[in-house]
Amino acid sequence: MVTAADLKKQVGQLFLVGFEGLQVPSDFEHAIREYHLGGTIYFKRNVESPVQLAMLSNRLQFECRSKDLSPLLIAIDHEGGKVDRLSPPFTHFPGMDLVGEIGSPKLAFHVGLAMGKELEAIGVNVDFAPVADVLTNPQNPIMAGRAFSSDPEMCAKMGSGVCRGLQKSGVAAVAKHFPGHGDTSEDSHLTLPSVERTLVESEAIEFVPFRRLIRSRVEGVMTAHILNRKLDPDFPATLSPKIINDILRAQLRFQKVVFSDDMEMKAISDNYGVEDSAVLAIKAGCDMLIYRGDSGFPVAAYEAIIKAVEDRKLSKERIEISVQRILNLKKTYTQNLKPIEMAQLEKKIGLPEHQALAEAILKKELPKSLFEENTEEP
Repeated sequence: MVTAADLKKQVGQLFLVGFEGLQVPSDFEHAIREYHLGGTIYFKRNVESPVQLAMLSNRLQFECRSKDLSPLLIAIDHEGGKVDRLSPPFTHFPGMDLVGEIGSPKLAFHVGLAMGKELEAIGVNVDFAPVADVLTNPQNPIMAGRAFSSDPEMCAKMGSGVCRGLQKSGVAAVAKHFPGHGDTSEDSHLTLPSVERTLVESEAIEFVPFRRLIRSRVEGVMTAHILNRKLDPDFPATLSPKIINDILRAQLRFQKVVFSDDMEMKAISDNYGVEDSAVLAIKAGCDMLIYRGDSGFPVAAYEAIIKAVEDRKLSKERIEISVQRILNLKKTYTQNLKPIEMAQLEKKIGLPEHQALAEAILKKELPKSLFEENTEEP
């Protein structure tokens, strides 16, 4: 028998929410405990230095969290190129389009490995990368420079390499943005983009990298806030049971965590409202909802999901399945959780070999060090 208190704890796990500032605001600390928060996300507004970030992660995991609450997922968008929240001394990797031009899976693996080592050092355990979108529209305002290639197979090989490198370093990779954002001509931060791809076309293009990443055991897939009427005439992917359950789960056989893209982006918030969009996303098959958190914890969305369960518009089983997927992810990536030692940071962040890797990519070269006998194989 699931009690009201149990339900509140379970629903809180479905939320991954950001916050303002270099320290944890008191209202956010309260929200972590009050709503049993599942995770948080760092943006540039949270970043000053490696030591500050490590201290922030320590505080979130060991002071803000109730002892009976599972460890937090601490996430970041760390793709390289223009999507990079971290300043020097962290290594800045070029855009993944250059990695795609070089075309070496081994290089991609070592990029993921280097990124992951630096993220793991500051307590980040989820990276919303790699981008698995295939850049088929050169006028795409949001994916240029972020996608590996316009070739689905190249995107698949490079994405798989980055994913395996990240996860070998102890950071969960999340492939994005399903079912494919590469053919859009609008930015979902500002409006609801639409694409016209049939299922057959999507299978031949957009799904190729996602299939490869699923075979590479990627831990998460992020949905796209895009409308494809050929796949679902009614709902954008984040709110679509046809796209998440019928295609991603049933056809592509992905059984791990599905993350929404930021639910505060205008593609969703301007069209569906806070309460309805949260319920629709969970009903559609999303496991974890991301909120940038500009206005604090999204209490209205949290309460809407609880009410939907109480009104039997969402089943308790639906919530429990998502919570179990999230807890499985946490078990793998937070099982050895202990406070970060500040003295260890300089041994992991901005290392000469990481910088050399980034510089070689800028020159469109393969670093000789990758072919020395002692380098790790993907």
